Amino acid sequence: MQPRTASAFATALAAAAVVACGSSGTGSTPSAGTGAHDGGQSPPSSTGPGSGGRPTADAATGPDSGGTNDGMGGVGGTGGVSGVGGMNEGGVGGVRGMNDGGVARDGSAGAATCAVAAGSTVGIFTDPVTVTPIVPPDPPGIAFIDTDGKPVDAHGGGIIKECDTFYLHGEYFLSTTTNNDFNGFSMYSSKDLATWKNEGIILPQQPSGQLGPNRKGERPHIIKCPATGEFVLYAHSADETYQADKEVVYATSSTVDEPYTFRGSLLSATGAIAAHSDMSALTDGPNAYVVTESGWVYTLASDCHSWVSAKQYGAVNGTTGGSEAPTVFKAGSTYYWIGSDKTGWRANDNFYSTAPAMTGPWTYRGYVAPEGAKTWMSQTTWVGPVMGSQGTVYVFWGDHWDGDQDTTAPGKHNDRTTFVFQPLVFDGTAISMPTYDVTWKLDVGAGTWSP
Repeated sequence: MQPRTASAFATALAAAAVVACGSSGTGSTPSAGTGAHDGGQSPPSSTGPGSGGRPTADAATGPDSGGTNDGMGGVGGTGGVSGVGGMNEGGVGGVRGMNDGGVARDGSAGAATCAVAAGSTVGIFTDPVTVTPIVPPDPPGIAFIDTDGKPVDAHGGGIIKECDTFYLHGEYFLSTTTNNDFNGFSMYSSKDLATWKNEGIILPQQPSGQLGPNRKGERPHIIKCPATGEFVLYAHSADETYQADKEVVYATSSTVDEPYTFRGSLLSATGAIAAHSDMSALTDGPNAYVVTESGWVYTLASDCHSWVSAKQYGAVNGTTGGSEAPTVFKAGSTYYWIGSDKTGWRANDNFYSTAPAMTGPWTYRGYVAPEGAKTWMSQTTWVGPVMGSQGTVYVFWGDHWDGDQDTTAPGKHNDRTTFVFQPLVFDGTAISMPTYDVTWKLDVGAGTWSP
């Protein structure tokens, strides 16, 4: 996503339609990437990229889609997915104070408070594209407008769910500059993933240091630490070249949507940094991970404030020799890793790999969308399940960066970045977005989608 050799960060979430607000487990927050465009193989499936036509809507639900997905217990843990928040209701510019209203998030609310009935909460997604066939530079993506009538400005991040609310968090870009320096991480909340309320800046620019002035800060992803219940936001920082002084950093909060306190570098017990750019984070039962560019997995300590081991899985790089924008999630008993070729802000064909465990073995599977569609002109940043009473829909979020076809100066006005939200199609363990649904509906309570 940047003019560098780094990657993108997103979060995947796992949350049942009926879940106690104070559930003890944690949800996972995978992230995203753009796929390679240099000739990887397609998934060995009749519904894979390039196959004729898209399956019916029911095929987009994940494994065990005949009902609530029992197989997702691994990603979501024993409770709902965590989230981040805390934006200023007066505008994106400030940090919001303590939450003095609404449903408590300390477990005092019962399961009934978080229940979502089938048909009661339906998100509608419509892309303004009018041409056929849809080929680059189309589709243009959705320009979400928040409940204050302003464009949603949170990109390259993830979504986490607490109780019945989704919290989208990402990079906040200014309309008055073109350097993409760090200006803060913003948050929005929604009940249906389509209508967003501005919650303000959850982590502002710091007075100095890693996320201070004239620095890069990208790919925020939040998890709820399995052992402590604390919300932890991970991101990467770097100098203005994106290449020097790059590392994973973190911040913490006791609640999902309140201001986060910056803690600094994510270190090992010996003081080693995680020296990478694009990254994301997720939980899997009692375990928590940070995943980074080019296939690195950092297993986190029980308090989620440090890492205890690091290992690279080169298979997830596909045919590229390197990848960015890692998006990792679990569906049924299969783990998925979506990655992007390193083409900066320019769109490319995202690719994916699968494994029976986070520790592998990882197998490269091919492109997520038809070759040449450039992942419907987006770079993946998050995939997460919407689990309901009738099934589970895995929603893909990709960023349509400003100027993502520009070969000279892309990404100069990223406050104009739009959103590509699409339901993933499953065929066994193969995933795809074989056609672009210009308009589609998501029934949050049912866990189903329809054109």
